[in-house]
Amino acid sequence: MNRDALNMSLDPSQLQVLSFDLDDTLWDGGAVILHAEQAMLNWMLEFTPDVFETYSKEQLREHKFQFIKNNPQLINKISEARQAYLSELFSQFNYTDHRQKAHDCFQTFYHARQQVILFDGVTEALAKLKQHYRLIAITNGNADIALTGLADYFEFSLNAEDFKQPKPHGDIFHAALKQANITASECLHIGDHPVHDMLGAHQMGMATCWLKDGTRQWNQNFSAHLDIAHVSELVPILLK
Repeated sequence: MNRDALNMSLDPSQLQVLSFDLDDTLWDGGAVILHAEQAMLNWMLEFTPDVFETYSKEQLREHKFQFIKNNPQLINKISEARQAYLSELFSQFNYTDHRQKAHDCFQTFYHARQQVILFDGVTEALAKLKQHYRLIAITNGNADIALTGLADYFEFSLNAEDFKQPKPHGDIFHAALKQANITASECLHIGDHPVHDMLGAHQMGMATCWLKDGTRQWNQNFSAHLDIAHVSELVPILLK
């Protein structure tokens, strides 16, 4: 997308903050989770081998989905939900220390989950954008910007697990604006999800930038101010 395609209702000079989604915006979220789940399974194979004598990988995945379905209060608490699921799973096999094992297994998953591979050019783009704008992150996932190596670029990051409801609910967006001490019109939110990111930000009155990766269709009754295929496209658009 070039500068000429910029929605004329968006004036970059009025922006103070760029808010970024993380998974599938700065890196391939699906690949990261697959890597982390494999690390978790490797841990289980070593420390809770009885599990694999009963369940296949596919059955374990279904078991986790069923556990969350049975515990809807944990749907948004993805870290808590995974650890609780592991604790219940290990208790089935009479591991007396099933809670500690669940903690250790989850920590293996969690640290592997932070081993992200950024899309090409992301760090260069963030570095340039940071020279002109304040950068923050708003995520429904459990990525930690410090552990992913991005702490130098972002002023702060908000995780939906710390709120009653995730994006697109307005609480997390409102908290971000309050913490940044700006109005909604002074923030551009960049994300890949038409509902979680774009609708949520739009309803708050924030400017919106949809990162189109070809996996989701746009079914909203409004147009994003920008649409891009890569974060690096923001540099020539916003830093003219």
